[in-house]
Amino acid sequence: MNAYERLMAEAIPTRPTPPPNPSPPRPWTPEEQARHWNELGEAIADWHWADNTRVGRRRAHLQLVRRAA
Repeated sequence: MNAYERLMAEAIPTRPTPPPNPSPPRPWTPEEQARHWNELGEAIADWHWADNTRVGRRRAHLQLVRRAA
């Protein structure tokens, strides 16, 4: 057996196949939604954007449209 044949005979480790999803995702219950909303609110309560929020005209993908009353 030459070097190439020995190389090709080696087992190449691969990622195992993930287990099948036992059931499709279900909608959240109102209690789960409320708990998630509370956790999210606590996580961002004192958060502030520290960087410069001004973006050049070319990079802006959203623009504020002011409407007259």
